[in-house]
Amino acid sequence: MCWIFTAVDHLNCEVVGRHVCKRGDRFAALQPVSQGLLTHFGGVTADAGRGLTLRMDNGTQYVSEHFRNQVRYWGVEASYAFIEQPQTNGVAERFFKTLKEQIVYGRIYRTVAELREAVETFVDLYNEQWLPEKNGFLSPSATRKAWYAGQAQGVAA
Repeated sequence: MCWIFTAVDHLNCEVVGRHVCKRGDRFAALQPVSQGLLTHFGGVTADAGRGLTLRMDNGTQYVSEHFRNQVRYWGVEASYAFIEQPQTNGVAERFFKTLKEQIVYGRIYRTVAELREAVETFVDLYNEQWLPEKNGFLSPSATRKAWYAGQAQGVAA
């Protein structure tokens, strides 16, 4: 059995962190969040994610005291989806449906490393080339770039 954890940005559907492992505990669940903070906010120090909200389901990893304390340390507000209401975490649920359809269902991975490589390859492709309707049929990466360009124009005006 393997676990796949991701952090998906609600703004643009971009996967900002991913982790594939044999043990799906609270430490593994924190890996994609820390990757996203490192990449987009420059670090994982206290308050690095101040102002962010992390939407997640009610899995044991996410409701553990350790997970909640670490997220709080980063300055990120926890927001839990309603129990048995996956649509309240729709962006992440939609990504996982796509991931499973594209690289999980009907395939056999002999090692965690094989699955990890498949996830890495798919996430890179998804972020650069997938065209979610939510983004006006722009890729997650292109949507982020457009958002930053809009922010820069607002500052220059």
